[in-house]
Amino acid sequence: MARAIEFNECEKIDKAMNVFWEKGYNGTSMQDLVDAMQINRSSLYNTIGDKHQLFMKCISNYFDNAMKEIREKVAKETSAKQALINVIKDKAGWIVDCEKGCLGIKTIFEIAPEDNEVRNLMNKNNNIFLDFLAETVQKAMDDGEMDKSEDASLMAEYIMTSFTGWKQSYILHRDPIKIKKMSEFLIKNIFK
Repeated sequence: MARAIEFNECEKIDKAMNVFWEKGYNGTSMQDLVDAMQINRSSLYNTIGDKHQLFMKCISNYFDNAMKEIREKVAKETSAKQALINVIKDKAGWIVDCEKGCLGIKTIFEIAPEDNEVRNLMNKNNNIFLDFLAETVQKAMDDGEMDKSEDASLMAEYIMTSFTGWKQSYILHRDPIKIKKMSEFLIKNIFK
């Protein structure tokens, strides 16, 4: 009789995610994952799968947790405008405070160009985030807090791509004041 596998899969996936986050997909070996997750290879293969399957689960969990957090924060605000301001300020703060960077951005640049499965997952996640952001922008427009002549989807894309540029700037210059100023500039420009 096979022995029952006893471990908390979510906890192990979080540990693996941190390895991928630190070393990147290509820089992470199966031994790195086994060591970090503190399980044997056969348990990993039997329950989660190979490195690629594990990585896909890590990316999905990372995105799901990030979306849950942002949805909760936005839901707490009665003003869509204030919710957007908070999202922008939070992202600027996170860019400065998170040394590891964004796992999503790392994945897009490292793996997505060559891996259709990863690219499709990242595209799906990106669209979910953009749709959520566009809904929040549209609510601000409907409530008279933003210019109604703008396209909510385009505005959401503009906000999101700003975050990527800020991360690039921070990696190169390590200037938290510049990131804060760029976030203030974005807020000023979208709420004219």
